[in-house]
Amino acid sequence: MEDVARTAGVHQTTVSRALRNDRRLPESTRLRIKTIAEEMGYRPNPLLSALGANLRQRRTGEFSATLAYIVRADSADDRRREHLAGASGAAAAQGYRLEEFVVGSAGVSADRLNDILLARNVQGLLIGPFPEPRGTLELRWDEFCAVAIELTLAEPPFDRVVHDNYSGMRTVLRECRARGCSRPGVVLTEAAHSRTDGLNLGALFVDQHGDGAAPVAPLLLSDWSGEAFAAWFAQHRPDAIITSNALTAPIQEWCASAGLVIGRDLGLANINAMPEQSITGVQQAWDAIGAIAVQLVIDKINRNDRGVPAMQRTILTPGSWFEGTTLPARR
Repeated sequence: MEDVARTAGVHQTTVSRALRNDRRLPESTRLRIKTIAEEMGYRPNPLLSALGANLRQRRTGEFSATLAYIVRADSADDRRREHLAGASGAAAAQGYRLEEFVVGSAGVSADRLNDILLARNVQGLLIGPFPEPRGTLELRWDEFCAVAIELTLAEPPFDRVVHDNYSGMRTVLRECRARGCSRPGVVLTEAAHSRTDGLNLGALFVDQHGDGAAPVAPLLLSDWSGEAFAAWFAQHRPDAIITSNALTAPIQEWCASAGLVIGRDLGLANINAMPEQSITGVQQAWDAIGAIAVQLVIDKINRNDRGVPAMQRTILTPGSWFEGTTLPARR
């Protein structure tokens, strides 16, 4: 760093600030010093960079070690609790505190939130999943290090941590066949399909293409319709239903009214299994997703990597198999 400072004709502190993209320096100065450093083959020591970031945080005041978890007022409570639990534990282990901020009809506006975060020197943001697919949020992103959770934030395209929906569906399909269910059918809401970028049906297509058996066409519903489900069921005669949380209850009610015993006459699997429901399937690791997102945010803070990344990264987090009571025993 001394060599870069000597070549650039500036103080070593100026080089340090330029390489950290400190906006107190003019952009032309930052670019000139970065170019010189790159030409000289400068590489930072990651351990010293992390130590320097920690020392700078301690000097900036009480709230500099706070991370924000931003969530919409109408987001699902169960997912929010799990994300917060995992993220809070991971933040505390790194000396940070996580605070929840609610935006939307029952919370603050985006403009007001922006002012609050800047006033309190909150540098790292976790953007929780939105209730609808392809959501957007407007803040002064150049001021923050941000990571999104799940796939629902379309703009800006931040780095994100998501459940591996494709792998989860492939696991459920394999388990169904291992238990003698050779004709599993997938039933999802259109919202659930969109929230996962269609990855669940992509996994279904690959599975059916390699299986060789006559495929059961998936059923997508804008909302639950017993008539539409009954017509689909009569046409395809699946021996197991694969679905998600929004449709597990109405499907169970329909089966009961049709005299079908789930687990014996018809299998039922959930791609987002909740242990309290006893429905067999893949349990998504929401707490781990929150913890990994925190680590990404802290890494960005240590590098002063603010704003929208030039290339979006997605980290896939696997779920775990939950052995409920709604599929036959493995053969």
